[in-house]
Amino acid sequence: MLVRIARRLLTVASALVLAATLPGGLSAAQADPVQVEPMSVRSVAPMGGEAAALTAKARGGRARSALTARPDRAARTRAARSFYELQLNLCNSGKAGCYAGGQAIYEGGDLIYYLAPDLVTLNEICSVDLPDYLQPSLAEAWPDDWTYSVFYPAFNKATGAPITCTNGGAYGNAVLGRVPAALWQGANGWVGTYTTQDSGNEVRTFACAYAVGDHLSCATHLSAASEPIALTQCKALTFSVVPSIRSQEGISGKTVIGGDFNLEYDTSDPENAQNCVPSGNIRKGDGDVQHVIFSNDFTFVSRSLYGLTHTDHDGMLIRLTKP
Repeated sequence: MLVRIARRLLTVASALVLAATLPGGLSAAQADPVQVEPMSVRSVAPMGGEAAALTAKARGGRARSALTARPDRAARTRAARSFYELQLNLCNSGKAGCYAGGQAIYEGGDLIYYLAPDLVTLNEICSVDLPDYLQPSLAEAWPDDWTYSVFYPAFNKATGAPITCTNGGAYGNAVLGRVPAALWQGANGWVGTYTTQDSGNEVRTFACAYAVGDHLSCATHLSAASEPIALTQCKALTFSVVPSIRSQEGISGKTVIGGDFNLEYDTSDPENAQNCVPSGNIRKGDGDVQHVIFSNDFTFVSRSLYGLTHTDHDGMLIRLTKP
C-alpha cells in the first residue's frame, strides 16, 4: 500500500526526468512541470430506478426539458464499443453574466440523460451539482452500470481557498463517467493546479479520473485573460499531466480530455488550440473555445452541438468507438 501511495504522489516533473523529449516534439524544458495529486472518487454502484426518483425530486416534480429522442443504448452497447464524450460549460458560479439561477444544471443534466454519454467533462459547475443532479442523471441513463465523478475547485488567488458558488458549493471542474458493470474495476482520481497563472484572481485547475482498465479522462477550464497563458496551461495538461498519470497508472492510450480552453482553432494564430495536441492524439472543437482531445486508439465517428438556453456555451457531443 505504501509503495502504491508513493507512486501516486510522484510529480509530473519527476516523470519528465525519465524522458528527454515529450510526445509531439515538445521538450521537457518547454513543458510546465505541474504537481499531480491523488483525489477521492465518488463511485456509485448501479442505482436502478433510484436515480430517476432522485432527479425527479430535484426537479420538484417537473418534467425533464424537452429534448431530442434518446439514442438506442442497447445498440450502442453492442457496438465495438461506442464511447460518447459530452463537453459542457454550465456557467453556474452565480458570479458571471451567463448565470441563470441554477437552471443550467437541470438543462445540462437533462442533456446527459437524453444523450446517455460514457463521459462528461464539466466546467463552471459547483460541487453540490454533481450529487444533486448531474451524476444521478447519468445513473438514470445507465441504471445497470457504475458511475463515477471527480470534482476539483478553482482557487481564490488572494486567500488560497476554493472559490464559492452562490449555491454554497465550491466552484470548479469535474469529470463524470460510467463504466459497464461487467467491466468495473474501480476508479482513481487525480487533480492539480497549473504552475503558470494569469493576473486574475481565479487559480485554474484540472480534474482527472482513471476508470481502471477502461479509460482516462480529464476536464479543465483555462485562462480567460491571456491566450498565451491558456496555451501554456493546455500544454502542461496534455504534455505533462497526462503522461505522468499514465506512467503512474501503467497505461497507454485510452485518454479523453475535454474543456473550455479559451483558445480557438486558428492556424494563423500562434495561440492555436491545435498547438497543445500531442502526436498520437486528435482534437475536435465546437468552432469556438471548447475542445475535446483524444488518443488515436479511439476512432472518431461524428460531432453534434446542442444549443442550450441557460448557459453561453453549446453542449458538444463527440462520438467515438473505443479500443
